[in-house]
Amino acid sequence: MNGKRLLPLCGLICATAMLGACVGQSGGSAANDSMYLEQRVQEHDTMLRQMQPAQAEVWNQVQAMRQELNTLKGLVDDLKNVGGAAALADRVRAHDAALRQVETSMALNLNLGDPMPAAGSAPAVAPAAAPQANAPLFQPQGNPYAAPAAAAGAGAVAGAMAANAAADGTYAAPAAPAADAGSTWGQPSPKPEAKPAVQKDLSLALYDAGLNAFTARKYDEAQRSFADFMKNYPTHSMAPDAQYYLAECYFQRNQFPDAALAYDTVITKFAKSSRAPGAYLKQGICFSKMNQKAAARARMNELIKKYPNSPEAARAKNFLKTNK
Repeated sequence: MNGKRLLPLCGLICATAMLGACVGQSGGSAANDSMYLEQRVQEHDTMLRQMQPAQAEVWNQVQAMRQELNTLKGLVDDLKNVGGAAALADRVRAHDAALRQVETSMALNLNLGDPMPAAGSAPAVAPAAAPQANAPLFQPQGNPYAAPAAAAGAGAVAGAMAANAAADGTYAAPAAPAADAGSTWGQPSPKPEAKPAVQKDLSLALYDAGLNAFTARKYDEAQRSFADFMKNYPTHSMAPDAQYYLAECYFQRNQFPDAALAYDTVITKFAKSSRAPGAYLKQGICFSKMNQKAAARARMNELIKKYPNSPEAARAKNFLKTNK
């Protein structure tokens, strides 16, 4: 009887032991899986942290390339607006030539460097060898290969003829010119420069130089520039303005007699210009500064009569009210 009761109990104990073993094995596998997953997550996190600086650098490079592309687009648009690279180069050459004319005429040192080559020009190439001895005696004009020996022979013949004539007393032989190593004999004649365009640029450059000096209150320098402008370009379209600013230079330096004469030139020579009313007003003020009250009032009244609706006429009326 007791043996029969122990058999089920032993079976229950064995089943419990087997279940505990299974549970133990299952719990160990889950712990391993959890550790493996956590390790993989850490590895991915490390990889992401390493990739973030590289992505940021690539983004910065992309932004820099976008900025450079926009800059290039702007340069291309500028070239299109001025007519292309050739037109821009021509404008630069024209300004370079104008500055060199200013440098030469005004005895300045602008440090312009070497002159720019003309459009489509090729560098000059020296001849490889001297001309042949049997070259033709007649050379076309401007041929760079004219034989110097022929020139020397002609000079010797001319010298002998001059010596004979001098011995007869009929001709005084001039002194023979010294040989010049840098002679331009046989070289092509230089082409004439396009002077009208250069002169136009020079006139505007001279006027701008005077205006800039006047704005900077360098009245001596401005006076010289405007005086040179009127001397060289008296019929220029900017001549009324140049003459008016010349008078203003005298006025700002309190040289009222000279200023009155300069304003009178504007009144007489450029009466139809927009500077004439201002010249009337400032000349009247010069007369007042010189204690010539009657002349000042007469000039102001003439201004009001000729230009009644001008701002200068209103100022002349105020002048007459306050200077009775």
